[in-house]
Amino acid sequence: MSGSSSTAVARQPAGRPSMRMTWRNLAFFHWPVDLQCIRALVPPALDVDTFDGRAWIGLVPFTMRDVGHTIWPWIPTMRHFHECNVRTYVSCGSVRGVYFFSLDATSRLAVWGARTFWHLNYKRSAIEISRRDDEVRYAVDRMDQPRAALRCVWRAGRPMPRSQPGELAHFLTERYSLLTVNRAGRPLQGRIHHHPWPLRQGEVIDLNDSLVSAAGINVASAGPPLVYHADEIRIEAWGLQPCSTSELTPRAGATLSNRPAD
Repeated sequence: MSGSSSTAVARQPAGRPSMRMTWRNLAFFHWPVDLQCIRALVPPALDVDTFDGRAWIGLVPFTMRDVGHTIWPWIPTMRHFHECNVRTYVSCGSVRGVYFFSLDATSRLAVWGARTFWHLNYKRSAIEISRRDDEVRYAVDRMDQPRAALRCVWRAGRPMPRSQPGELAHFLTERYSLLTVNRAGRPLQGRIHHHPWPLRQGEVIDLNDSLVSAAGINVASAGPPLVYHADEIRIEAWGLQPCSTSELTPRAGATLSNRPAD
């Protein structure tokens, strides 16, 4: 595949979202990797998505705030926690999305729920984050197997223009589905919706990571990562459904609040 865009940002799934949350202090670290390396690790039911013939691996640390289920709102042990995921980009028919190799999180409930109901490879971890002005420090120590860790420092730079279809930044960030498989190997999708990413340039100050290698991917020879930063974005998420190749139709009058979290 070429670097065409993922699902159009203006489209929103019909019906009521199952969860709402705010993501803060995100870094998008990305490396180009050999397509066959990623193909061997992604379930056969999903196609690996590429940009200019190359697959990409992403390392994304961030903080989740005000996580709320629309049926059981404001579950105390899930409301705020840190997360870091290792991901690549895949498609199922016409649906393009993200496939997660691992997701480290500090919430026991989030880890259990995502493993049980979302078929996602969540790992229980101790995570610390601090921010001073535009410099962010992030540390992960995984408690589950395989053991792995992350120490990184990055600096948020100038705001970037809104990414456009056909650009690498759009390919790597404007993704509106997670794609996974159930125990029988059948593909599933979980939709999200948000405003376009308010990306800023990013600068790596320090990066010492074994989360990516724990997923079976070696980026040692790939050089420094491509880095973007985002301060905050408000998310709506829908439950898992069988993967469909049909496009979702916009919900008339649908809006999404991008207000800062309390």
